[in-house]
Amino acid sequence: MQLYQSAGGILGDAFLNYPLMQYAFDGRTEEARATALRNLHTHCAKAAAMYGGIILSEDKRGALIWLNGKNFPLGLMREIKSGMWVIPFKLGPKATLRLMNHDAVPEGWIAKNANENYGYIWCVGVNANSRGKGYSRKLIDQAITDMRAQGMNEFWLKTEDPKNVTIYQKLGFELVYETVVKSSGVRGWVMRRG
Repeated sequence: MQLYQSAGGILGDAFLNYPLMQYAFDGRTEEARATALRNLHTHCAKAAAMYGGIILSEDKRGALIWLNGKNFPLGLMREIKSGMWVIPFKLGPKATLRLMNHDAVPEGWIAKNANENYGYIWCVGVNANSRGKGYSRKLIDQAITDMRAQGMNEFWLKTEDPKNVTIYQKLGFELVYETVVKSSGVRGWVMRRG
C-alpha cells in the first residue's frame, strides 16, 4: 500500500468525530462519513507527498501531512496535478463546499500573516485507542525537523477541536488567531511556532 493511502486511512479514521467533519458531512451515517474521510485524506496525503511531506508512526497508528508554505494554499493547478480535483465527485458538492468555505478563513489568515519561509502542518491524527501516548509530539517534532531541513523556520497549523489547543501549546505553539467561521458556525484556532 502506498504511503499516502496509509496516511489517508489513519487520518480519515482519526477525524471521524471532529467538529468540522461532523458539520461538513451532516446527515450522513458514521459509515458513510468514515468512507468519505478516508477518501478525502488519501487525496490530501497524495498532494502532501508532492508538495510537502508525509510522516507515519512506525506502528502506523499516527500520521501527519504537511505542506511547504510556497505551496500553501495549493491552488487550482497543484490540486489538478495531485488528483484532488476528484474530491467533489467523491465527497459530493455540499460537503466539498462546506469544507472549502470553512477552510478559506483560517487558511487565508495564515497565508496572509506567515513569513516567507513557513511550513503548514495540514493534518495530524492518531488512532482513537492510541491517543495520549505521545504520538502527536513525535509526529510534529519530525515534521518540524523535516521542514527545517528544507529551510523553513516558522510552522503553522489550525484546529477546530478545543482540546487540541492545549496540546499544541504544550508542543510550543502559540495561539495567534481565533474565530467562529460564519459559513460553518464552527470555531477555529490558528497556531504558530517560530
